[in-house]
Amino acid sequence: MLKLPEQEKSYWRASVKTPSYPSLTNSLDVDTIIVGGGICGLTTAYLLKQAGLSVAVLEKGTIGSGTTGQTTGKVTSQHNIVYTEMLERLGERTARIYGEANQAGLKQIEEIINKEKISCGWRHDDNYVYTTKAEQVKQFKSEAETAARLGLPAVFETESPLPLPVKAAVKFTDQGKLNSVKYISGLADAVNGQGSYVFENSQAASIRDGEPCAVGTKDAEVTARNIIVATNVPTLPLVARGAYCILEYPTTSYIVAVPLKTKFEGMYISPNLGEYSIFPVTFDKEQLLFIGGENHIPGTAKAEEKYQKLANFAEEWFDAKEIKYKWRARDYLAYDGVPLVGKMYPWSKHLYVATAFKKWGLTNTTAAAMILRDQILGRKSPWADVFKSLRLSSVASIPRTMARYLK
Repeated sequence: MLKLPEQEKSYWRASVKTPSYPSLTNSLDVDTIIVGGGICGLTTAYLLKQAGLSVAVLEKGTIGSGTTGQTTGKVTSQHNIVYTEMLERLGERTARIYGEANQAGLKQIEEIINKEKISCGWRHDDNYVYTTKAEQVKQFKSEAETAARLGLPAVFETESPLPLPVKAAVKFTDQGKLNSVKYISGLADAVNGQGSYVFENSQAASIRDGEPCAVGTKDAEVTARNIIVATNVPTLPLVARGAYCILEYPTTSYIVAVPLKTKFEGMYISPNLGEYSIFPVTFDKEQLLFIGGENHIPGTAKAEEKYQKLANFAEEWFDAKEIKYKWRARDYLAYDGVPLVGKMYPWSKHLYVATAFKKWGLTNTTAAAMILRDQILGRKSPWADVFKSLRLSSVASIPRTMARYLK
C-alpha cells in the first residue's frame, strides 16, 4: 500500500509562483465590480475590459487559491456520460445549447491564450469517457450517437490507450488541457491596468444593488453600474446564501498525482465506482499522472480513505511507486446539472451571479463569462435562458439528485 503525503497540496499551486496584487485601500469607481478572482471572475473581467469597460476584481484570498487551483486542467465539453440523460430529462434544445456553450468556452480559452500569449502548457488532446463493463457498451454507443447528433465531436470506440480492460468509450476529439494556475495568472495580468484593477485579500463585506451599485471591503468601497458575484455559493447579500443553497449543492472530490513512467495520450473519466478520472500531465519537463474521483457530499466520508482508494488504483494499473501530491476540491452543482448564470434575484437591477459549474469549471465558467458579458453589454446571448440562474428545473431536480447520493 502506497504511503500518502502528510500534507494536501495542489500540483498546480505548488508548481507555479503567481503574481501578487494589492488589497483595496482606496475607494474608486468602475463600470463593473466582480466579486471572486477565480477563472469565472477573471474571464468575465477580461471579456468586459476587451469590450471597453473598466472593471475591478475583488478576491478575498489570492489569485488561483480557490477552486481554479484545484482543477485537473481538462478543457472539454465532455462532462462524463451526460448528453443522453440531459436530452431525455431537459429536452434536446437544452442539451444542444449546453454542449454548444461548452465547445464555445473551449474555443474562447484558446483564443485568449493566443491573443495574450499566456504560457500555460496549452495543447489539444482527445477526451474519453470509458467503461470496463460489457453491459454498458450499448449505453456508451447511444451516448456517442446522441452527442454527435447534438453537434459535438463524439466518436464511439471499443479501445483506448489505457492499460485497463476497456469495453467501450466515447471520445470527444480535439479538446484541450492546460495548467490552470498559469492560465489564471495570465488572465489577471491582462485584466490589471489601464483603468481596470485586480485586488487580492479584499473580501467583500457588503454588496448594494442600485444606481450606483457598491461593494465594500473593510477598508474601502467600489461603486459601479453592475456587480457580478462569481464565487461558489454567493454569501453576500446575506439572503443569497440561503436562496442559492436551494438551487445548488456541494461535493468534494480528490486527486492524487504519481510519477508517470510510460507516456500516453488522452484524458479520461468514467461514471463507474472504482473507475476514475485519469489525466497524464507533462509540464515543465515533469511527467505526472493525476487520478481523481471518489466524490461525495462534504462531511459524509473520511478523506484519507478516499485518497487511499485512488492511490491503490494508481498502484494496481499504472505501477505507481510514489504519491507526490494529494489534494481535494469542493465544487458546487445545480440540481438539474446546468450552471446558474444571470440576475441574482428576480428583482435584481444590476446584480448578477455565476455559480454551480458542475466540476467542469474551465469551459462552463468561460461560457458563463460570455453570457454575462453579453447581458451587461445589452446583447442577446443564445445560451442565457438555458443557464438562467433562477429556473424551476433546478429545484424540481432535488429529489433525483438526493436519491443518487443516498443509494
